[in-house]
Amino acid sequence: MKFVALLSGGKDSIYSTLKAIQNGHELVCCAHLAPMQQNTEEESYMYQTAGSEVVKTQVEECIGVPFYMREIHGQSKIKSLVYENDGDGSDEVEDLYILLEQIKVNHPEVEGVSSGAILSTYQRTRIEHVCSRLNLTSLSYMWRFSSQRSLLDSILDDGGIEAILVRVACPPGLMPYRHLGKSLRELRDLGVLDHLKDKWGMHPAGEGGEYETMVLDCSKLFKRGRLVIDESEVICDENDDGVGILKIINWRVEKKSNIEESNNGERTIICGRKQITERVQEATSSLPNTSDGDQAENSTMRFLKSMHAPNVQIMRGGLCHVSALLSPVSCNDVTNEADAAVQEFLAVTQTLQHLLAYLFVGDLPQTSSYDILYVHLYLSEMAHFTKINQHYVQFFGTHLPPSRACVAVGRGALPGGRRVMMDCTLQRGSGGYLRSDGDSLDSDSFLNQSFQNKHHLLRKCLHVQSISHWAPVCIGPYSQANTLRSAVVFLAGMIGLVPESMMLIEPESSEVSSWEVELCQSWKNAAAVLDGLDDGGRLMGGQLEDSLGALVYFSQTALESLLDDKGSVPWKRLWSRADSISRESLSCNGGIVMGSVDGTAPDAQPSNVDPSLYDEDGV
Repeated sequence: MKFVALLSGGKDSIYSTLKAIQNGHELVCCAHLAPMQQNTEEESYMYQTAGSEVVKTQVEECIGVPFYMREIHGQSKIKSLVYENDGDGSDEVEDLYILLEQIKVNHPEVEGVSSGAILSTYQRTRIEHVCSRLNLTSLSYMWRFSSQRSLLDSILDDGGIEAILVRVACPPGLMPYRHLGKSLRELRDLGVLDHLKDKWGMHPAGEGGEYETMVLDCSKLFKRGRLVIDESEVICDENDDGVGILKIINWRVEKKSNIEESNNGERTIICGRKQITERVQEATSSLPNTSDGDQAENSTMRFLKSMHAPNVQIMRGGLCHVSALLSPVSCNDVTNEADAAVQEFLAVTQTLQHLLAYLFVGDLPQTSSYDILYVHLYLSEMAHFTKINQHYVQFFGTHLPPSRACVAVGRGALPGGRRVMMDCTLQRGSGGYLRSDGDSLDSDSFLNQSFQNKHHLLRKCLHVQSISHWAPVCIGPYSQANTLRSAVVFLAGMIGLVPESMMLIEPESSEVSSWEVELCQSWKNAAAVLDGLDDGGRLMGGQLEDSLGALVYFSQTALESLLDDKGSVPWKRLWSRADSISRESLSCNGGIVMGSVDGTAPDAQPSNVDPSLYDEDGV
């Protein structure tokens, strides 16, 4: 897709732009939020402002695309992780909305927005909020990309980025007069950043706000020239001598003569395919090579085709499970199958709405679809998905939605020839818990008691709407995960999508079938989501081996690819290979090292420090 890059001039936004291009997207223009001229040192919660004066030159003369800028008029007014526009336009996020809205007018072909968010949920959710309002897709290829040290190496080595420090806020590690203007690559190569990580716990890539950078050159993106700083000045914070910025006074562009095109756009995806293919081969190498001539009895059982009310089970603590939600009648009088499926879905949601009205009567807020944390949606045909999804979003909304698994089971498989069936799990008061700050509640209410419980959070929702290398973006209004009482995680359904391309993974060897690598990739995606969960800063997602249960669906296409000479599915061989791949994925956690991105897992990178760079205090 054609996209606009949000650029601060620093390494993260530049590298994210490069990754978007490498993943097949086309850069149209760049956008920048700058501090107001009379307040150039005002700190923003959302935007890097240090070095802002040279970004226009960086974009127009080095990258060679149109540049759009807006001064930041708003302030960081809404400081909660979840952003909701209050309508008065005074938050700095609304400056981003106005800027992107204008770019859409000038470039209606733009469909996406890239940004350099790495671990900041605060930044990511605000960008996603603005994108959703403007019908744009958020591209966040830096999001949970790798560990801080590995990320830094990728930026400098894979990205070919040369950058200098233009802001430091990490005393006593990084000091203004000593480190501002220094090459980031030099600080990495001399072991300075590794030493500060070991001694003071500093994030090597600066994700904790320890430093900000200005990119002077990026060999794969700056095709026209590189920035040269001729004159600069160090300005220290009057209240904190450990905080300072590099004010760039004079600069110029050194033109490049030889323009070479880079052809490594597929590198990341190909490497991922190779890794998954090898894992499948390893997992299935010890299985017997049999044709499974036995005519295994088809164990697929159809549901009873009779009308019945949904099953409702209410458990202690307000957890409720509703299963077999069906339309009272099959809409056979509707000629169009998709329209008939929509009518049945509307009947299902009407039944559910009626049921919710009788659950936990007296609660404030009243029990509603907001309290539903997991949905299992069964369709007769996936072709009905698009139309049903339009009504699904109206019922469940897009803000902190439930996790969802959606599967097509084939015509005639659902009770009474229905086209839609739904199961769901809800937690009493959880919708209000997510949307309330806990103030002004009745002291005896269930919701207030939940907020008073310091042992766990009643509910936590992980809803990432940006395309990234981390895990697949949700195709529709649902979350990747909802966590109940800081203990039980309800994961959304996973398929074998490569996160950065949102395309199904393909095998690198003819000896491995598509369904095998897709199954392996699905487990990897699930592990990545678990790695992204936290509970108030405490990692709590667990690993794949902690799963209470998992359900694997095979498509008709996958089964047809396995047919033997007699036209039968070799069920025993299918089960053996699927079981082997799944067990191997569980044992290695899908290849995901838990906590590596957040810095809670041991970092394997060596630390070679030049002692002459430090004084007796280790600074």
